[in-house]
Amino acid sequence: MGRQTVKYTIINCFPFNKMEFTEYYKDIKDSKKLNLRSSLRELTLNGLSFWDQFLGGDKTSEKPRIQFLYFHHVFKDEEKNLDDLLKVLSKKYVFLSYSEAVNKILKNEIDKPYIVFSSDDGLKNNLAAARILDRYNVKACFFINPTIINEKDFSKIKKFCSTQLRFPTVEFLSWEEVNLLQNMGHEIGSHTMNHINIADSKEDLIRDEMHASFDVIQEKCGLVKHFAFPYGRFFHFNKIGNKICFEIGYESCASAERGCHINNPKALKQEELFIRRDQVVFNWNPKHIQYFISRNSKLASIQNSISPFL
Repeated sequence: MGRQTVKYTIINCFPFNKMEFTEYYKDIKDSKKLNLRSSLRELTLNGLSFWDQFLGGDKTSEKPRIQFLYFHHVFKDEEKNLDDLLKVLSKKYVFLSYSEAVNKILKNEIDKPYIVFSSDDGLKNNLAAARILDRYNVKACFFINPTIINEKDFSKIKKFCSTQLRFPTVEFLSWEEVNLLQNMGHEIGSHTMNHINIADSKEDLIRDEMHASFDVIQEKCGLVKHFAFPYGRFFHFNKIGNKICFEIGYESCASAERGCHINNPKALKQEELFIRRDQVVFNWNPKHIQYFISRNSKLASIQNSISPFL
């Protein structure tokens, strides 16, 4: 059976000539095949992962720590890769829910090597991810932007993907599907209303974005504990955002900075914790993902858990 793509009548949708949603990661890779940076990255990681395996691989795999992995999408040609990765990880690590992981870090109860999954942006193909995660009893946290949830206007979706996500046009979850994720045991977190760059925003907008998303998710889902700021690097966040996050009532704040978490000498307060998460793309070579996990273990530091925005 060949590929099936949802098609519309308007033209000029990046990266295609026809109006359609992206359903295969291959189509994104093909549009970037001349990207020198991607090619160099692939070559570099091939070498690093090979050298890591040559030296014995992750000899610290049994080291007590919490590793957060996050993804944005699971396209149709990535589904098997996610299943394969979970199969490998399940042999070495214990899977935790997001809230369980946060509590263990705060209470210094990290007694095993743990893996935690989360996802950003609320793409519709996260439903396929959830079904695969459930095969391994993995419960993730899905961070969403309420503005785009349930959106049916293709032109608005296209604009949001292009300007806010810098990504080809993809479908997003409906509120019914968000509730389905909850019913499967997954958590729903906030990613601001409109996926803004907090570091480039004024305080009033930051407060409005974080507060409105908290209120909407709480109304639609009944509960929201966790926040992950868009784009995820240190330079995309600031002290104002961190302060507002905990004033509003979020219980954790997460980045997209690589690293893992180990026990600290003392218990941490919620506002002191800064969660590090490693992005994974399931089209990547699985050895590259395992290399990052191994590297994080070797470089683990108590400082990783401490917020730089206090």
